[in-house]
Amino acid sequence: MAFTKQVKNELTYSYLFGRDVLKTSVSKDELNQDTVRVILNSVLPIHFDNRKEIEYLNGYYRGEQDILCKTKIVRPEINNKVIENNAYHIVEFGKGYVLGDPIQYVQRGSTEKSEIELFNKFMINNDKSSKDIERYEDMLVSGNGYALIFSNDDPDLPFVIYNANPKNANVVYSTSYDNEPIICFYITEKIDYEDNEKVYYVITTYTDKEVFTFKTNNEPFAKGNKLSLDILEELDENKKVNWLGELPIVEYPLNKSRLGKIELVKPILDTLNKISSNDIDAIEQYVQSLLVLYNIDIESDEFTKMVAAGAILAKSNQDRGQEGKIDLLKNELSHSETKVLFDRLYNNMLTIVGIPRMTDKASSGDTGQARLIGEGWSMADQKAKQDELSFKLAEKQLINKALKICKQKNTGITTLNASDIDIKFTRNKSDNMLVKSETLQLLKACQVSPDVAFEACQLFSDSSDVVKKSEAFYGEDFWQVDTKQVDKNTDVNKNTEVVVDTPKE
Repeated sequence: MAFTKQVKNELTYSYLFGRDVLKTSVSKDELNQDTVRVILNSVLPIHFDNRKEIEYLNGYYRGEQDILCKTKIVRPEINNKVIENNAYHIVEFGKGYVLGDPIQYVQRGSTEKSEIELFNKFMINNDKSSKDIERYEDMLVSGNGYALIFSNDDPDLPFVIYNANPKNANVVYSTSYDNEPIICFYITEKIDYEDNEKVYYVITTYTDKEVFTFKTNNEPFAKGNKLSLDILEELDENKKVNWLGELPIVEYPLNKSRLGKIELVKPILDTLNKISSNDIDAIEQYVQSLLVLYNIDIESDEFTKMVAAGAILAKSNQDRGQEGKIDLLKNELSHSETKVLFDRLYNNMLTIVGIPRMTDKASSGDTGQARLIGEGWSMADQKAKQDELSFKLAEKQLINKALKICKQKNTGITTLNASDIDIKFTRNKSDNMLVKSETLQLLKACQVSPDVAFEACQLFSDSSDVVKKSEAFYGEDFWQVDTKQVDKNTDVNKNTEVVVDTPKE
C-alpha cells in the first residue's frame, strides 16, 4: 500500500489510494505445486490488506461513514451526526448512466449472423446485463470487479458467468512487460464446528492447466507479515486439471491504479458530512441557549424548578449596588457563509467524479449544446467513455473464454471470434437530435459513405446495424443522391430552343 496512507482507527481510513496489484516473477512454464505455494505466500498479505480496504469502502457506500466517529468536547450532549450519502449517489449514477441499458454484442466481421445471435442468446440466458451492473458497482466502490466463467452441460447455457466478491478473488500478473495473468485464486471462509468453530480459509488457485486447493488456519494476513511455507496446508486431492485451459477469473479494473470513485473524493465527502453535522449542532445550540445570571443569587435546586416551570424569579444584589440581569448565552452561526463553502465542495466533488450538476435555474439564452457543456453532461459522457474502455478491455477476455467453451461444446458456434464482436454501450443518444440529424443530412449531401456518416453523427449506438436495416428496407442505393429531378431539368433544357433577339440594321 502507499506509504502515505493513514489509519484513524481500526475501521476508518483517512485516505485511500487504490488497490495494490498482485505480481510475481514466476513464469507460466515454471508453475507447479511448489511455485504456486511460493506465489501465494508472497501475494496473500497484500490481498488481505486490499481486502480490509474493500470492506471499509463497501461499508462507506452503505452509509457507515467517518462522521459516525464524531466527538464533541464542548456541550457533548449536542452531537448530531448527519450522513449525506453522496457516495451512494456517485455509485448509483454511474451504474445508471453507463450500464442503464444492456451491453450489445454486434457483429463486425464476415461471420455468419446466426452465430452472433446465438452467442447473444447464451449471454441473455446468463442474465449478463444484471451481472454487468453488479460488477460495475464493485468497480466504482472498490476499484475493481471480478467475473468467473465455467463450463456447463446445459445446451442452452454452455457456460455460466458469476460475479466474484473483490475481497475474495484476485489475479496475479507477471512482472514482465506484457503483464500476463499467471494465476488466479478465490478464497472461501469456512468454520470448523468440530474444532470450537475455528475459522479457516480454503484457497482455490487456478493455473491455465491445473487447479490447486490449499487450506490455512491463520486469519491475520497483515501487511508486512511474511507467511512461512508451512502455514498453507494442502487438502487431499488438491491437484486437478483445468479443463478450460485458461484462467477462469477475469479482473475488471476501473483504472490502472484500481482506484474507486468513492475514495477519489472521500475527503470531500467527509467534510460535507462534517459541515452538515456542525450546522445542525449550531441550530440546536441556538435553540437550547444557556441562561446567564448577572449579579443574582439563586440556589441550584430552586433554579431547576423555575426553569421547568418556564419562569425565573431571582434576587439581585441591589444592596451591594449591583443590578441583576438574566440573559441568554448564544452565538448564532451564519448558515449563508457555510452554504457557500458547502456548495463549492459539492460542485468540486461532482466535477471530479464526472456527475452533472442539477440546477433549478431556467436557462433562456443558452443553446442545447451549451447547456450540456455548462451543466456537465458532456464531461460526464467523456468520463463514462473512459470507464467503457476499461470495461471493454476485460470484457474481451471474458468473450474469448466464452467462445472457447462454445466451440468445445459444439453449440453451433464455429467461426465466430472475439475480433468479430464489437461491444456497444447503449447510452441515450437522443440529446441534441436536431443538430445530429442536420449533420447526417450534410454528410449525405457531401457523398460521405453511409457507415462513416452514421457513426459520425452519433445518433445510434450500433451505426452498422442501422445501415444494414436501411439497405434491407430501402434498397442498396438508399444513400445515393436523388438524380431524377436533375435529369429531368437537363432534358427540359435540351429541348428548349433559345431565341436571341438581334438588333435590326
